[in-house]
Amino acid sequence: MRTLMRQKKGQFIIIAVLIIAIMIVSIGALLQRAVVYYKHEPWEEYLTLIEGVELNSQRLMEISLVNFTQTSLSESTSQNILQENLNNWTIDLRHIYPGRGVIAGYTLENGTAYNYTLGLARSWNNQTSLSTAKATFELDINSIGLSGYEFTTESMLTLEILNATGNEINVVVRGIDQQTITNLEEENFKVEDRTITNLLAQYDPEHVLVYTIVCDSSTEPPFNPNVTVWDHNGIRVVASM
Repeated sequence: MRTLMRQKKGQFIIIAVLIIAIMIVSIGALLQRAVVYYKHEPWEEYLTLIEGVELNSQRLMEISLVNFTQTSLSESTSQNILQENLNNWTIDLRHIYPGRGVIAGYTLENGTAYNYTLGLARSWNNQTSLSTAKATFELDINSIGLSGYEFTTESMLTLEILNATGNEINVVVRGIDQQTITNLEEENFKVEDRTITNLLAQYDPEHVLVYTIVCDSSTEPPFNPNVTVWDHNGIRVVASM
């Protein structure tokens, strides 16, 4: 009886060892295939591709908004500039990344709080005025099985006139998400019928940074100043009190 028990115990150990050995061999083969796959699949290149598409869409949005704000709304092509640029860009993407199967689509923002039309909106000649563009993109990369990747791109510039005292006008300039823009200079501003002699930038606990536009004092200070600002990309906004 003892001999039989020892034989069964020995058989169990042998079977357990064989099972463990099979598992080790199987896992090793699986890991080897995974290492070879990830070694040869250019994931870093694909990430760079996606980042490049997002960056270029943001830049194209800014360029379109610049063109939109430099033209009159009465011009027939003014409101269509973003749509035309994106149509051309989505076609060009297939030639820029041949063999990757890159397909991009977009949806232009319409309506909402800023009254977008074909992804563009501007509200000028108010005490707080703005220019903005917005679109949502959908990206497919067939070569890696990526489908339905979405991202939203937006560009915005806001100008608020806080007050005008004597020959000084205090304004705040903001970008996306109401972030205060802090790197503007005298040439980024224009005051209608006045000459700007200086620009001061001062910290403000509420607005982060307030620009004080100092005008010449050769004429009476304007009761309702008309101020234009351009950011460093060339986006324009006009505000009035």
